[in-house]
Amino acid sequence: MSEEEIKKEESEIANLPFPHARVKELIKNKLNEGTYIKKKAAINLNLWLGKLADQVAEEISKTEKAYVSAEDIIEATSKFDAVNRIDEEKTRIAAHLNAIKEDINRLLSELDRI
Repeated sequence: MSEEEIKKEESEIANLPFPHARVKELIKNKLNEGTYIKKKAAINLNLWLGKLADQVAEEISKTEKAYVSAEDIIEATSKFDAVNRIDEEKTRIAAHLNAIKEDINRLLSELDRI
């Protein structure tokens, strides 16, 4: 790696919204052993987290209060939590529909025997 590439890489990491090592560690802790994360992937996640934090900060800035409370943070992040709940509900409904589909196929099979 040339000196210019190293400087570019270091400046890229320096301009990230969160500590690069911490974001990379968060990812690595969830990966299977032997799976590696590319630097660009960790940088992209870091930038995305920065945008997310910016959206939350924008929402919080709308407060008329003299201070920001934990409730304000919870309220500002609730829409992101809702996305997770919707995804979980989607998975639950899909499993339920698959169970119904299996029941229908079983009943059709029984009808064919009659």
